[in-house]
Amino acid sequence: MSTLDHAQPSPPDSIAVQPFTADATDAELDDLRTRLAAARLPEAETVHGAAPGQARWDQGVPLADLVEAVNYWRTEYDWRSFETRLDRIGQFRTTIDGLGIHFLHRRSTRADATPLLLTHGWPGSIAEFVHVVDELAEPQEPAVPAFHVVVPSLPGFGYSDRPTTTGWGTEKIAAAWVQLMGRLGYDRFLAHGGDWGGNITTVLAGRFPGHVLGVHTLFAEAPPGLSVDGLTADERRWTEETRDFWHHRAAYAK
Repeated sequence: MSTLDHAQPSPPDSIAVQPFTADATDAELDDLRTRLAAARLPEAETVHGAAPGQARWDQGVPLADLVEAVNYWRTEYDWRSFETRLDRIGQFRTTIDGLGIHFLHRRSTRADATPLLLTHGWPGSIAEFVHVVDELAEPQEPAVPAFHVVVPSLPGFGYSDRPTTTGWGTEKIAAAWVQLMGRLGYDRFLAHGGDWGGNITTVLAGRFPGHVLGVHTLFAEAPPGLSVDGLTADERRWTEETRDFWHHRAAYAK
């Protein structure tokens, strides 16, 4: 990371970016618990104890595991502590192309910190990254790279607004992320994403190389039309399986 051209933040646009506080009402939380308590659970798997460990899932979700999960969310999970955790990281909202965008922003105290954009996928949320933000911004070891961390909620997810018109695809979201980072004073930044976040991250790298220092993605993609000449047997099998998946088994994505 020492070879990166670290982007130093300029003063953010305080008018365009406003602090945000997560605050679900007691009525909303009570309603969730009521619906969980009233959930109609499926019948038990037809072959009880057919296999140990993870193989128990060969017949679908074991009823005992499902009951445990429902009870945990109904009686044990503490949403208020999670709200506090989000607020401690730093929550904000801004409007881009007429749409309200929610995001977490944790600025590092390190002078050599690099801006880092983390984009979640479907059906995920910013919760995927909450547990790594502090370590990324303030690593315990001085030799470990530090980052100014920005974690936006995709349009229609979490506390971001739902689009009322078509067009908010990966290309437009990538462009909006560049605008968001610019508002925070980050003209050049690193980007990471998985699932749809990986697609958006790939678009960021391709369309905005002047702003993106580098990317890390969990969503392997290759430009269409490339030759498979020179691929290993495993790589060729992967391309064939991927082609079959997208042509015959991609379901909703079509």
